Amino acid sequence: MAKVAVVTDSSTCLPPDLADKLGIVTVPVTVHLPGTDALDGSEHLSKRISEAVERDQYVRSSHPFITDYLAAIEESGCEQVVIVTPAMEFAGMFRNASLAAELTARRAVVVDSRTAAAGEALVVLRGAEEAAAGAGVAEVVAAIEEASRRVDLVATLETLEPIRRSRRVPAPVLGPAGEARAKSVFRMRSGAVELLGEAAGEEEAFSRIKEAYEAGGGKSSSHSTVFHADSREAAERLCLLLGEVDFVSGFSAAMQLHTGPGVVGAAWLP
Repeated sequence: MAKVAVVTDSSTCLPPDLADKLGIVTVPVTVHLPGTDALDGSEHLSKRISEAVERDQYVRSSHPFITDYLAAIEESGCEQVVIVTPAMEFAGMFRNASLAAELTARRAVVVDSRTAAAGEALVVLRGAEEAAAGAGVAEVVAAIEEASRRVDLVATLETLEPIRRSRRVPAPVLGPAGEARAKSVFRMRSGAVELLGEAAGEEEAFSRIKEAYEAGGGKSSSHSTVFHADSREAAERLCLLLGEVDFVSGFSAAMQLHTGPGVVGAAWLP
């Protein structure tokens, strides 16, 4: 058994089989729907969110509470735990995870991945691989921090409105509300989001992603993934364009709440 457990949250969109294989403990994000709450990963949650949004009903998500992280630390079964969170600029998990680390009787360290979603998934995987190999806390943290400095993510969004409503990305990056854009291509790196430009359609958007992927060392990367929000076929087309990647992952329902469907992109560790 590994000496160190790695804990993260469901917004990383890690494939469950991969998380299980490496013993990664995943804390679910909570989605608040009209009249009820549901945990990220619940059956039919994406459909329920879409239906509520179409009716213009109030839907939001909340990050895991301190008690959720404490429960995950206990669930890990290890006396030493490393918790990986999305970049503080995008989500509030770091604060609650840090408070849980202070309250637990076990040794717990919290690391900001400096990215989110599939980018965070790759950072988490690096730490989990070190832990599975028998590394101690210092080595696992070093691997995670090193990966967080390297990780790159580029994606295209079908529409900016969901992410504009979520307020997870600074308004100046998104441009004026109501501005018409066919598709926008973004890069997420080092806790910041950068607009790479607009594309007339999928072909042009994927071409921009491929250009960034190749220029950023994607073809020689140690870890890579293509991810999507309810757009499996488009993700497969991007895979064919980029070449072999380690795995393809779908967005969690909570992530789709902030981005909307139609997100497709790639993340890699150069």
